[in-house]
Amino acid sequence: MASESRRQNGLTKGNMTQARVLKIEKGDTITLPAEFVDKIGQQYGLAILVVKDGNVKLYPVDSSSVMYLKLVIEKLSKSFLEELTMVFMEVGLEDILFTSGICQAADECFYECYFTPQQLNVEVKKLEDRLQGITGVKQVMLHEVQT
Repeated sequence: MASESRRQNGLTKGNMTQARVLKIEKGDTITLPAEFVDKIGQQYGLAILVVKDGNVKLYPVDSSSVMYLKLVIEKLSKSFLEELTMVFMEVGLEDILFTSGICQAADECFYECYFTPQQLNVEVKKLEDRLQGITGVKQVMLHEVQT
């Protein structure tokens, strides 16, 4: 049987998704159909351009404050992910909005992620210090995402 979807108010509505083709323009505001905004229920969204494939991902967030973390990994150890997970747990970082995972580029590895700082139970500087102590981490870059 063909998949069921229906068009209503310009939206294609399936069982698990809703879709609409939107015009892409330069600027700092993303305008979404009212039905999307009502369902999302958040005032802000983190927009991420995935450079390797040109896709844009949008993550609803409850605040305009989102942090970007990039770890430059000189030598990837077997314990890296385990140590990273332990640090995240210690500082209360449970909800990562997006992660690139571990990416190899030339002779270095990188780990990138985005998160809301409100969930941290320590100051951002303390998180930075703890991340610097992970085996193989060469550099920690941690800053707020521009609004």
